[in-house]
Amino acid sequence: MDQSKYRSEVIEKFIACEMMINAIISQHYFKKIHKDFYFIVLYDEYFNFGLRRRILEKLVKDLDKKMIQKLNRLNTIRNYFAHCDIKYIDDPENTTYENNGIILDPRNPENMLVDFESLYKEFIEKEEEVMPYLTKIFEKMGGKIMDPD
Repeated sequence: MDQSKYRSEVIEKFIACEMMINAIISQHYFKKIHKDFYFIVLYDEYFNFGLRRRILEKLVKDLDKKMIQKLNRLNTIRNYFAHCDIKYIDDPENTTYENNGIILDPRNPENMLVDFESLYKEFIEKEEEVMPYLTKIFEKMGGKIMDPD
């Protein structure tokens, strides 16, 4: 699978995680998905992941800390896929098709960020644990998952 397909799947799956966190928040305050709150407040462009996660941590008293760590890692990987594609060319005079630049790790520009396939696999593995966990929290609060069929 090429990097753009990894990118789209990672971003789409992370959006679903954020949607579930939004559903949990709305369920807590309104005992349902309150349309205006859900779309006007929780989907405001300034209502970022960090704020969602902090509210989730405050609302769910018995939250599994390992799942929060995995959720944070999902966000980090999502950010790599969403923002890291700028290739850095150290020696423009010596660039060939095979040596057309590297992608640097934004957290440590001394390191290359080259293995998007491993990041993708790590994301999928963690997402397959985190999403059912979030869904269970939502359902425990009385939320209902609707079958699209």
